[in-house]
Amino acid sequence: MITEVELKYLILSEDASTKIEQLLSNHHISYEYNVRRLHNCYFDTPDLQLRQLDFGLRIRQYETHLEHTIKTAGKVIGGLHQRPEYNVNDSRNFPELTLFPTDIWPDQVNVGLIQSALTSLFSTNFERETWLVEMSGSKVEIALDQGEILSDGRSTVINELELELVEGEMSALYEIASILFTGLSLRAGIHSKAARGYRLFANASIEFEPELLFSDGHSTLTSQQWFTTALSHYLQQLQMCVEKYLTEKSLVALASVVELLSVIRHGFWLYDELLTEECIAVRQELSFFIQLFAWVESAIHLKEVMNKTGNYRKKLEYSQQLVEQLKLEKRRFPDFSMVCELLHSERFNQLQLRLLQLILSDIKPFTFVEQSEEQSLLPFARHCMSASLTELHQEMIAVDITDAEQLLAKRKILQRCLLTGNWFGHLFDQEHRHQFRIPWLDMQQGLSELQSLWIIKQQLEKLDKEDNASAVKVIAWQQRKVENLLVALSHTKDAALALPAYWQN
Repeated sequence: MITEVELKYLILSEDASTKIEQLLSNHHISYEYNVRRLHNCYFDTPDLQLRQLDFGLRIRQYETHLEHTIKTAGKVIGGLHQRPEYNVNDSRNFPELTLFPTDIWPDQVNVGLIQSALTSLFSTNFERETWLVEMSGSKVEIALDQGEILSDGRSTVINELELELVEGEMSALYEIASILFTGLSLRAGIHSKAARGYRLFANASIEFEPELLFSDGHSTLTSQQWFTTALSHYLQQLQMCVEKYLTEKSLVALASVVELLSVIRHGFWLYDELLTEECIAVRQELSFFIQLFAWVESAIHLKEVMNKTGNYRKKLEYSQQLVEQLKLEKRRFPDFSMVCELLHSERFNQLQLRLLQLILSDIKPFTFVEQSEEQSLLPFARHCMSASLTELHQEMIAVDITDAEQLLAKRKILQRCLLTGNWFGHLFDQEHRHQFRIPWLDMQQGLSELQSLWIIKQQLEKLDKEDNASAVKVIAWQQRKVENLLVALSHTKDAALALPAYWQN
């Protein structure tokens, strides 16, 4: 058995092979180059029993050589893939499970029944170029795979880069990745070729909703262990949201990317007093990207306002001048190609790599690391949640509920309180947590609608209302909508403030 340790990236760049060689040459890194054509056939039962075990079974052919492989359950963190792998050389072109060690199978599995039901599901055909590099006593193989996955007449493209640690220290893997970031447009590959093949076999698209509430449930962890464990969860969610956005090209999916960046950054603020300078630098990078994407929320509100089937469209059509003004605002936002370039950029990849290093403790996140000094999780969680709620209560009690601008200014404070709940809420009773969050989430939704109405107000102020009587109708409608919404928000605020903190029970 061997355990693969590799970073996987999907490639946006053209001429990747030439660029890799140029980058290695620029950094005076020598290498051994090889190229070969690989054909892989993947097997499972019709009801996907191996898939349910998180096993992958394939036969790889290159030239006249056949290699049978089983990959057992492993883990993927931030594009780093670690999976135990068992390889057997055999001349047969159909797998024989008895060739593999018997102890890899869970006790309840009937290997004989699986063997009798095996069938070919999909295949991968690709050219693999490899550069074996050695640096500081470590060896890393760079593999560029280009080809396709095939299943039942359907196909999808393979264009990916794998960096495998052959021997030595993980730092060499990170260093090579950082060099490649400078010349290639990449994004973390969170799905293996096998996983993509299974999806093609099922003819299924990506179905994913981000898990913004961390629910590991290990309350016995220290607060420091919780930080890196939660960070691992949120980094994986972030990369899945990026994948979904690039597939769907929707603003809602991009908003999930921004939300995950905010969730991750919030964790760094919760642990602010414990962080090293490196962690603070990572937090600043998270803030940089959150600011770059600050336009997304406005774009979503504007889309809602402009939607022909939306709540506001009929009223807006009273004023063609306003409609034209809103269309002009919409054209000022970045387009998909610009966002795509950013999500494949060196800086965004470096941020994710630094997060991965924090998770794997290749970079120490805290100013002290002695186990005896680590804090218990539950008291730390209660302290953070109580401090956040106290701040929110003070701001909401003081706010003039009839003043829309003043109320909108409290959105960030409400978001911070809810994000604290994302990090720690699952440690406590879930029914109480759910009941507590309902009015605050209603408040958040109401403020979002208020923001949409405020966009209309801001655009109306740019119009020449003396020469545009139709705009007066829209102004009156907008004011009524705001007044009614403020009344509803007042009731929601009172209900939310009356609820006791569920984590203190």
